[in-house]
Amino acid sequence: MDFHWDNILLQVLMVLFPFVIYLVLVKEKISDIKHRLLFGLTCAIAITLSLSFAIQINNGRLLDLRLVPWYLAFIYGGNITGIGITLYYILIRIILSGTGMYPNFIILLLASILLLKWKGKFFTYSLKGKLVCSIVFVGIFSALIPTVGTIILSEALTLKKLIIYMAYVLENAILIWIIIYLIELHIEKIYLFNEIQQAEKFNVIGQLAASVAHEIRNPMTSIRGFMQILQSSNRLSLSEREYIKICIEEVDRANAIIADYLALGKNQSPEKNSLLDVTMEIKNAIRSLSSFATLNNVKIDFQHKLPVHIKGNSNRVQQLFINIIKNGIEATSGNGQITIQLNVTQKHVQISIADNGIGMSQESIDRFGLPFYSTKEKGTGLGLMVCRQITEEMAGKISVSSTKGVGSVIHLTFPRIFKI
Repeated sequence: MDFHWDNILLQVLMVLFPFVIYLVLVKEKISDIKHRLLFGLTCAIAITLSLSFAIQINNGRLLDLRLVPWYLAFIYGGNITGIGITLYYILIRIILSGTGMYPNFIILLLASILLLKWKGKFFTYSLKGKLVCSIVFVGIFSALIPTVGTIILSEALTLKKLIIYMAYVLENAILIWIIIYLIELHIEKIYLFNEIQQAEKFNVIGQLAASVAHEIRNPMTSIRGFMQILQSSNRLSLSEREYIKICIEEVDRANAIIADYLALGKNQSPEKNSLLDVTMEIKNAIRSLSSFATLNNVKIDFQHKLPVHIKGNSNRVQQLFINIIKNGIEATSGNGQITIQLNVTQKHVQISIADNGIGMSQESIDRFGLPFYSTKEKGTGLGLMVCRQITEEMAGKISVSSTKGVGSVIHLTFPRIFKI
């Protein structure tokens, strides 16, 4: 059996090439459908190149790197992309024929079943965990391909074949390590780029707030005062009173926007922070919104009673909780439910505020907390932007998960402080 060892390096380069091109071309976050299509096409090209430069074994058997793009299609492309790539490989392998395709199909079926059950946990791992799990998974099944083939075809296992098979398994392990490492670095780069863009926007809005908000607020106060005086006149008709009422409401809304601008310009210094019982802060926020919740037929459920401490400014923390809970109330429609849960670990305090409202699209989730983006008709997005700023001031994290038509959950995480 003739074998050229340079085929191993050539295979690695051929499969690596499409993924490098993909990472070069996709420089920013794209829509889910576009990502699936492009990534699926990349995996299909990688499989085609892998089969084109496969290591030829007797009896029509091929040792190729199809497990790597197949595995990546499921992990980073999703189940639909993974199934599509699986069917594409089966079709190509049937065209190439050979007795070696039957062991391949058996291994591919077993690997698909296992991967569909396990892949949901992949993104909960650290980078090291992702690399180790991927190397183990691909390594085991790449080892099973020649093993099962040898058993089914009743071939003798010579020393030369054993060396080739070991080199083949090592080739798969190294390649999956390289590609996943590159993809994860690329994802982190895009994430950091988005964070930098948002930070720049926050900085611009904060500077704008400091220089303009006070100047606008003074004439608005005067306008509202004169509107109230006009409204008390006995010479106005009912429709004219209604017009003035609308003007006052719009002035109040403009003042609320200015207040959000001013809040963006506030940076609390560490000296102003104090030890806070987050349980009491949440209860105070619920008490402040109780009448608003009743008017909107929304129930707020919060059962936690034990004190849990974080470090922050009470006024800012109240603003944070009130903004989030108020958004949840406004997102529900009739028989609404706000559920607040507080979980405590040794190092962190985790708060989830869930509603059963209209939910958010993926686009809304991606733009969560950005200025001037809101799903509400008259919203400005500044309220959630303030929430993000307050959370970051307290060394915390804020995120959202949502399902359209089911509801949304705001997740808050803060460092836990133990009371001495």
